[in-house]
Amino acid sequence: MKTTIRQLIIVLVLFMLAGTSCTDFLEENNRTSNTEDILYSSKSGIEGLVAASYSYLRGWYGKEAAIGLSEGGTDTWLTGYDNRQKVLINYSGITPEVASSTRETMNACFDEFWEMLYTAVNVCNTGIKAVNNAGDQVLSALEKDQYLGEFKALRAFYYWHLVETWGPVQINTDPVSSISSVAYRASEADVYEFMLNDVDEAIVHLQARTAKTGRINLWAARALKARLLIYKASKFDDAASYTAAAAEAEAVITGSGASFFTNYADCWLGANEDGVNNREVIWHVDYSTELAYNIMPSRLKLDASNNQMTWSQMILRNAANAIGGNASHLMFTGVWNSVPATSAILRRTDTEANKNITFRNVVYNVGLSYQPYSKGFTRFVPSGYLLDVFDRETDQRYQASFRDVYYVAPQLAAAFAGGVAPPTGYGLMRDTAIYLCPETVTPAQVARAANRYVLFSRTDVGDPLVWPLYETEAAVMPTIATSTSGVQNNKGNRMYIACKKFDDYTGTVIRDLGSKDAFIFRLSEMYLIAAEGYMMSGQAGPAIQKMNDLRTARAIAGMDNSLTATELAQVNAKEIDIILDERARELCGEQQRWFDLKRTGTLIDRVKLYNGAAAPNIQPFHILRPIPQPQMDAVTNKTAGPDPEGFWQNTGY
Repeated sequence: MKTTIRQLIIVLVLFMLAGTSCTDFLEENNRTSNTEDILYSSKSGIEGLVAASYSYLRGWYGKEAAIGLSEGGTDTWLTGYDNRQKVLINYSGITPEVASSTRETMNACFDEFWEMLYTAVNVCNTGIKAVNNAGDQVLSALEKDQYLGEFKALRAFYYWHLVETWGPVQINTDPVSSISSVAYRASEADVYEFMLNDVDEAIVHLQARTAKTGRINLWAARALKARLLIYKASKFDDAASYTAAAAEAEAVITGSGASFFTNYADCWLGANEDGVNNREVIWHVDYSTELAYNIMPSRLKLDASNNQMTWSQMILRNAANAIGGNASHLMFTGVWNSVPATSAILRRTDTEANKNITFRNVVYNVGLSYQPYSKGFTRFVPSGYLLDVFDRETDQRYQASFRDVYYVAPQLAAAFAGGVAPPTGYGLMRDTAIYLCPETVTPAQVARAANRYVLFSRTDVGDPLVWPLYETEAAVMPTIATSTSGVQNNKGNRMYIACKKFDDYTGTVIRDLGSKDAFIFRLSEMYLIAAEGYMMSGQAGPAIQKMNDLRTARAIAGMDNSLTATELAQVNAKEIDIILDERARELCGEQQRWFDLKRTGTLIDRVKLYNGAAAPNIQPFHILRPIPQPQMDAVTNKTAGPDPEGFWQNTGY
């Protein structure tokens, strides 16, 4: 079992008993009663607060709703057939209202994330107060430093999600202690100053905490500072912050002890899914192999009938079974088990019974052969830009990140080799069942595939046995299925090249929820931050060196993967596209892309270039999300626009 942050759920009972109105978090009832003061005056009570302060991270990382907010509607991912956030990610009707339960609008979960993030901030504030009030007989000086460092860094991290999602937001520095219907939105610049002050204090408190345990340590705090600085620099065109971001990232590279795997794929293997033991990971969100330990804290809000509300299934996924986990592996996979020609031999083994595949009247137990393939939930399709950004001849990351081949289980392949007839029309099939080509296939590729495996091409080549993945060579739109039956499952928004970075290897069957940790800071991000900081502050030489260091680490053995002459010119010209391309190669799917495009001012242009469904709809105001309507309904000092004494809805909503 992986190391886990102990779940002291008792500490959350206090918040639940406080009771809340059906309005937003900022107008909730007293949470700092005398009972709380007594509970949090003990070491066990404070440790419970620490555990609670981490638990909200699992509401965002590895969860469908947040993946839509952080990866959807970008240049890297197009809309899959069953995506339940189409209105959000295609920018076709985003509103501040709480979404209905229909498949097409379910859901951005704005109201839930607003509550979740502010609740997490309040837990941190309560923890800071409790630690500061704790006597020496309760906590040692070292323990006080550790807890204060964790609370301060986590508070900053939660605020990063708030400010990057909604722009100006209210800054809360103390536990909520009274009912209020008045709220104020601090400027983004003020929020960044607040976050950086928090992180600087955390770094001071965590000087002695350098070991990686899954909790915030010195290097996690410094990695967070590097990220905050690069965001501040690009958002506010702040030259000093670019320089500082590079310096902070360099410090983490040098001091954290993290190092690159020789094979990029090893970063994502099941053997390395525990962030503590993964040498590229600086900090992660822990998911236990005991899925019952991964449950989210309960919602605090009550509905109009005073019933406790629950998190959406877009966040919980399996609440009825009292388990939680990482759902990332479900989000980027097509219906590989439903391609008509191979559906008899490629099956979801989501139960022990389904490992027994009956083919031509013989039962084959395929064991874990199909375990990594996951379930095809058809949420996100890779864009042509994302597929093309890799040099597949020199760079490991395409093959390590994407699955374009599906193999027959060894038991069936052996049977075919021994004379059992493969699926009709594929009499020469052996180990390869399906190949999805990221390029338009050539006549030679068509001939090679004939009678051997099902072939998908980037575009239509006029052969009825070769299925096009995209409508055009630009690949800004997949081919569109109109149903889920028969050959409609061969259309590009149903079956596509899958991202395999998040494959779930643990367990005995394909699961809806996995235990792979969500990696928040990896060593490679520090190289990317350093390179961007150097480049944008006019230090081309160090920028080139940092990018080449990363590119060399990701090179296919024996190949030169360093910057080309064209790319070197981009660095010298301080063209942000070269950084964004490298971040796409390295970080695709890791819940950063929307924020990267937003902070660099490239969201609108790149969506229009590379995302066909979103391009007609995206508008400048979409760089901020709408303040949830329950929050707008809760405040009494609403104003029509920005006002230091008021609280306003973001423009366009």
